[in-house]
Amino acid sequence: MKLKTLIIDDQPTSIAILEGMLADHCDCFVATNGQKGIEFFEHALKSGQPFDVVLLDIVMPELDGIETLKRLRKIELSGRSLQLFGKQDGLTRIIMQTCSEDPQDFLASYMEGRCNGYINKPYSRDEILEKVLGEMPRD
Repeated sequence: MKLKTLIIDDQPTSIAILEGMLADHCDCFVATNGQKGIEFFEHALKSGQPFDVVLLDIVMPELDGIETLKRLRKIELSGRSLQLFGKQDGLTRIIMQTCSEDPQDFLASYMEGRCNGYINKPYSRDEILEKVLGEMPRD
């Protein structure tokens, strides 16, 4: 069964690369900005079919990835029982991706946003699959 995956990134090239790397393992949905990603995420959660994984770019115009991450977690934590969705801690796996070298981005992603992973661009297919699939079996 494929993972339901949301890619939030403003760069068409990055989106295409991720979709290609994940095609065998994930059904990918795409949002090209943080606000649209939040809307997709919230709709999926309310419909009872939440995303398994979110790949979230940090450097985006208007609403950056760290603020988007905080809002996604707030949506998850408000008004629902986290046990309903069968995830280990009830939260969607969110992997931050960036070409930023700023250590503050790294710290904010983990400490303030509770992300599950962090990967620098450019990345390899193996790196992405390791972060996205984690302990899940690969074909």
